[in-house]
Amino acid sequence: MDVDEPMVNKSPRGFYTNYSLRSSTPSTTSKQDFQSIESDNQEYSSEHEAIVYISDLPPSIQDDLQLHRLIENRLEKTFQIIPTIIQCYTKIGAGFMRVRNTQIKNRLVEDIKKIILDLPGGTHLISFSDTIEIVSYIVIDKTHEKNDINLPNPSEILKRWVHLYTGEKPLSCDQISVQFPNIYRIVSTSFDDLLAAMSNPDFLINKLFTHVYIGADCS
Repeated sequence: MDVDEPMVNKSPRGFYTNYSLRSSTPSTTSKQDFQSIESDNQEYSSEHEAIVYISDLPPSIQDDLQLHRLIENRLEKTFQIIPTIIQCYTKIGAGFMRVRNTQIKNRLVEDIKKIILDLPGGTHLISFSDTIEIVSYIVIDKTHEKNDINLPNPSEILKRWVHLYTGEKPLSCDQISVQFPNIYRIVSTSFDDLLAAMSNPDFLINKLFTHVYIGADCS
């Protein structure tokens, strides 16, 4: 018997949280204003603005807004840089910000590169770059399978991923080892599909139950 696919929001705009740079509460801007968290939009970007990706966010802070404020305050006080928007996703340890022009972006990416955040329990180093690569793992559940199963190959996993999450095609997808052929390592270069996967981490492929672990460590 066929099983219905999980309901997936075909536009990633519904997953975003926009924070006002000068307010202690989230902005009241409608989520419908965003077509993509990384694409240009009339309200928040101009043709001169640039995106800087943030990685190595501290796992000890699970409040996106608190982390956003820490980054904003450090950049303004130390480097006199005021981003036009900051988005942090603590669950995957990464985020991005918009800055007014490519000169500021180049300064962050090429000169500053890293900054230290003062946290309640110490300090933490975060990094800036002009690209982002986030590793996730896809695990096919074999627990209740009594017979040998025909596992999908990495190309089939990629095709299913793009179909479900309608984001940018991941950079790569590979089975991690012959010992664990049901586990796949997938590398994404966009937040759009990752946020969609975070909202709907379970899906079926070849009638096999599958779960996505976003930004996980499988070492």
